[in-house]
Parts: sequence; C-alpha cells; structure tokens
Amino acid sequence: MLYQVKKQYGRGSETIFAKFNDLTDANLFIKSKLAADLAVNEKVIYRIYEGVDLVEEFNSESSNLTAAQSSGSRSQSQASAAGFRPTPFNATPRPTGTPPKWVKENDEEEKK
Repeated sequence: MLYQVKKQYGRGSETIFAKFNDLTDANLFIKSKLAADLAVNEKVIYRIYEGVDLVEEFNSESSNLTAAQSSGSRSQSQASAAGFRPTPFNATPRPTGTPPKWVKENDEEEKK
C-alpha cells in the first residue's frame, strides 16, 4: 500500500510531506519529526493517509506531555533561569570621546 504523510501547521492547509510503502516506516518517521518539532517548540499535526482515507493522526501538543515528563530536569533549569532577566543596555553605548553627561540638568545650572 502507499501511505502519504501530510503536515499541517496551526490552521494552515495540509501539504504532502512524505510517501511510504510501509505503515511502520511512516510511524517511525513521524515520531522522529515530532521529537525534532518539540525541541524547537513547533505546533504541527501529522496525518497518515492511505489513498484518501485517514489512517492515523499525530499531534505535537498531545505528545508534549510525554516529552515534558522525560525532560523534567531540563524544564526545571529553564524555570529557575526565567526569574532573572537583565535589561539589555544598562549603560547606554556612547561613541568614544563623548562626555558621560552632555546634557546639563536644571539643578546643575542653578548651582553655578
């Protein structure tokens, strides 16, 4: 039999992704692609068709639970690092030769 693997992002249209002669090969291919999609946090739906009949559907959101359980230590380290986020430019970048404060404030002018 000829099996077609179709891929769908979000609400987009389905596109033919691959063709296989064996159903087990198609399942292995989809499972490897789902693992890669979970690594980059993509939400993709894979469907296997035999002709025009839907045989099986794989959703990256539903398999997200099993991947989160297996990589629990990775998610814990990400959660602890998410608390501290410094601002990108604490000190403003200046070209060389410019004084640190080139605009005088009103208080400084009144003191003179």
